[in-house]
Amino acid sequence: MAKKRSVIRAKNIVIFGAMGAGKSSLINLIADKNIAQTGSNLKRCTLTWTKYTLPKLFDDEMQHNVFDTMGIENPELEPEEYHRSIKNASRLLRELDACGGTSLLIYCVQKGRDSGALRSNYQLFHEVLYRRRVPIVMVVTCLEDERIMEEWWTRNCASLEASQIVVEGHACVTTLRNEDEKYKASREVVRQLIRNHAAVAPVSGGWKHEKIGSAFKRWMGYPDPEDKKLQNKLQKDLEGQCGMKPPLALKVAKTFTYTQR
Repeated sequence: MAKKRSVIRAKNIVIFGAMGAGKSSLINLIADKNIAQTGSNLKRCTLTWTKYTLPKLFDDEMQHNVFDTMGIENPELEPEEYHRSIKNASRLLRELDACGGTSLLIYCVQKGRDSGALRSNYQLFHEVLYRRRVPIVMVVTCLEDERIMEEWWTRNCASLEASQIVVEGHACVTTLRNEDEKYKASREVVRQLIRNHAAVAPVSGGWKHEKIGSAFKRWMGYPDPEDKKLQNKLQKDLEGQCGMKPPLALKVAKTFTYTQR
C-alpha cells in the first residue's frame, strides 16, 4: 500500500516597503522576539531578501513564513540601485512559487511618507507582479506618539484612496518595546490581520505564466517570441502604472523576463 503523502501546511507572507519603513522591526513584533536584524547599517542587506519562520501564531498547525524583502525607493532615484532591487525581487518571486506561492502581501509604511511614493511600491508588487491576485494589507509604523494609533488611518485613508492605494485591511502600530501597552496591542492587531486576510490557497506570481514549450525553448537556448511579448507587456506596465522612465523600464522588464532561478 502506497504511503500517503503528507501535506505541508504553511503560509508564505511577503513584507515589502521602502528602506527605513520598519519591516524587520515589524517581523520582530509579530514574532514577539528578535528574529530579524534591524538597524541603519543594513542597507546592503535590504537589497536582498530573508526568510523567517515565525513561532506558532494561532491555535492550529499552520506554519507561517515571512519574507523580508529589500527596500524599494522611488524609481526615479538611483536607478541602478533600484534595478538591482528589482532583480532580487524577481528571484524572490521564483523562490516563492517554488515553495508553494504567496498567501499575503503586507505593505509596511512609515507615517509621514508621501502618498505618491507609496503608490509606486504598491503598484509594483500588487498590480504588476501579482496582478491583484494576492490579498494585500497595510501596516503603518512609528505611531507611538499618537494618543489613539487608529486615528492616523481616519485622517489619512482618504488620501491613500485618492492615490488609488486600496488594501483589504490595515493596522496602525508601534514597534517600540518601551511602549508596553501599545506594543502588545500592535502585536495582536497585526496577528489578527494575518489571520483574517491570508489566503487559504497560496497564489503564484501573476506577472509571468510561461508554457512548457516556452520553458523548453529557453532551456535549449533558443529565442522564444513569447518572451519578447512578455517583456514588452511588462515594460508597458512599469512605465504606465509605476511611472518608470523608458530606459529603466526596459532594463527591469528584461531582467524579469530572462533572469533564471
